[in-house]
Amino acid sequence: MMISRPLIHFAHANGIPSLVYKKLFELFADEYDVVYVSTLGTDPSYPTDKNWSNFADQIINNIEQQAQGRKVIGVGHSLGAVSTLLASFKRPDLFEQVILLDPPLIMGKASFAFDVAKRFFPNQLDKMTPAKLSLRRRDHWNSREQAYELLRPKSLYQKFDESCFQAYIDYALVEDVERGGVTLTIPKAAEVAIFRSGPSSWWLPHKKTQVPVHMVTGSESPFLQQKFPQMAEKKLGIPFTVIGGGHMFPLEHPDETVKVVKSLIIKI
Repeated sequence: MMISRPLIHFAHANGIPSLVYKKLFELFADEYDVVYVSTLGTDPSYPTDKNWSNFADQIINNIEQQAQGRKVIGVGHSLGAVSTLLASFKRPDLFEQVILLDPPLIMGKASFAFDVAKRFFPNQLDKMTPAKLSLRRRDHWNSREQAYELLRPKSLYQKFDESCFQAYIDYALVEDVERGGVTLTIPKAAEVAIFRSGPSSWWLPHKKTQVPVHMVTGSESPFLQQKFPQMAEKKLGIPFTVIGGGHMFPLEHPDETVKVVKSLIIKI
């Protein structure tokens, strides 16, 4: 009887389709099988809702379809990390463990303020989240070559590993059938809606995780600077490891990221 290899299920950050992380998948491939959810925020069956619950359901459905009964190691970055964590609360039976790469777990007073804004002051949300940046971002280029030249120097992308940035140009952009040229695979409006609707109830009582969960955060991540990982460890029982880099460290340092994730995977 052939023993199957451990299976990683991956979910991406907002606006960055999973195939942009192709280099990481290739680095996992010596020891692990990898499946992934292609895009969060574009499937009308799983529309953006106020706490990303539908994205958790999309991940659950994706695992059920692709894993074929095998338990998965859930790995996600940012939006994908929180959505995978939420999926593990709903369906712990699907997961061996979960590894979160810089999840936006907004904790403590910041969580309460975000929750109040979502309920009563929605016009304040753009000031509190990256939605304000997404609203202003360009979403059309004449060609992939032009997109490469204009995007590469921008702060979000300038530290990307070269092959990861090329994968961004290849997979985060699609042909624009209306205007010609290329546009975003995940539309700007979807990206904005996702940022405005992140989970904001972490300030309320919450049960601890039901499967082993570990967080990896960037040394320059704004979440670490606000001590959210420390609060998540105390409240949810999620230990964390710090790796060099900012919020985008998986695409800035793919080799180091995969090395750390492999070290955190519990050998069955």
